[in-house]
Amino acid sequence: MLAIAMRMLVGDRGKYLSLVAGLSFAVLLIAQQGAIFLGLIRMSTGILQNVAQADLWITDKHTKFIQEIRPLHDKDLDRVRSIPGIAWAVPFFQARALVDLPDGAFKTVQLYGIDRATLVGQPPTVIEGRLEDLRSPDAVMVEESSRAKLNVWKLGQVLKLNDRRAVVVGFIRAKLGFESNATLYATYDNAVRMVPVGRESLSFVLVKVKPGHDVARVAADITGRTGLGAYTHDQMQWRTIDFILRETGIGINFGVTVLLGFIVGLAIVTTTFYQFTLENLRYFAVLAAMGAGRATLTGMVLLQAGVVGLIGFGIGTGLASAFTISTRKPGAELAAYFPWPLFLITLAATMICVGLGSLLSLRRVVTLEPAMVFK
Repeated sequence: MLAIAMRMLVGDRGKYLSLVAGLSFAVLLIAQQGAIFLGLIRMSTGILQNVAQADLWITDKHTKFIQEIRPLHDKDLDRVRSIPGIAWAVPFFQARALVDLPDGAFKTVQLYGIDRATLVGQPPTVIEGRLEDLRSPDAVMVEESSRAKLNVWKLGQVLKLNDRRAVVVGFIRAKLGFESNATLYATYDNAVRMVPVGRESLSFVLVKVKPGHDVARVAADITGRTGLGAYTHDQMQWRTIDFILRETGIGINFGVTVLLGFIVGLAIVTTTFYQFTLENLRYFAVLAAMGAGRATLTGMVLLQAGVVGLIGFGIGTGLASAFTISTRKPGAELAAYFPWPLFLITLAATMICVGLGSLLSLRRVVTLEPAMVFK
């Protein structure tokens, strides 16, 4: 019976290909939009992905978003260093600045300042130049994908950064932030001099906990003694993600698109599969007249729906995966992310879509009278 069900399915090539194509498009829409959404969420935590040495990020306790902070006073760094259980605590700076381009235009850049002595907070990969050269006066390193944005192609070029001189001493590769601005790295001292921000210039304090000390206990001590927020990498990441979902329309917009893909797939499967069942109703009647029970006929319909669902799922996720791979390049403005949980969620959505779409067909087959074949 299962072989007969498959022959019935592929016998009408037009209906079969329409089912597969429609469902593949719906799966592609769900998976692609989901991957783009997750990619944007990852981009919002770009700074956190670049800094791997610290156990704790110290900032104002009301900070909700990694790129929206209230600067701390320099004395807060000494207060944090006085807490027992801390191996080291170093400053970290972030701010926006303007770079004047040779043609008279300007470009907003994201400037990060790292500790001059330890270079903690350094970019993940140095492409050209030496990281130690950042200690030179007016030195900056440019993120690889920002070369074209700033028209910087070789070492030694001079940028006009906030009306100050900045010398390019290297090119690096790092994750961009949510706004995908051109990215520069400097030492903390150079960055503060290039972007005057008043008495309070400290964006974060990066902390490493001594071996054998509990990170959560040290974080609680920092908060209790200084009144500042002390967050692990994961905690800061989830605070940022929660801010993006709650305070922006990104989650709603992508949710509507994914829901639209599900509705499109459901409509296509329901109408096309129901029409397919109607055209093959006489064959089901013959099988019923020959003694096939309702369970057998139900199994045939579900097999047909399942095969179409799996093929459509495979094609749709394959295209979405190809799209995701194509966006994996340094500085990509659209960086899709397709983890395995999204793969499973898409599979579940596909099976639900196919299951709901086959209900009308199942109802028609189950209530079928075998005598109709003799009419």
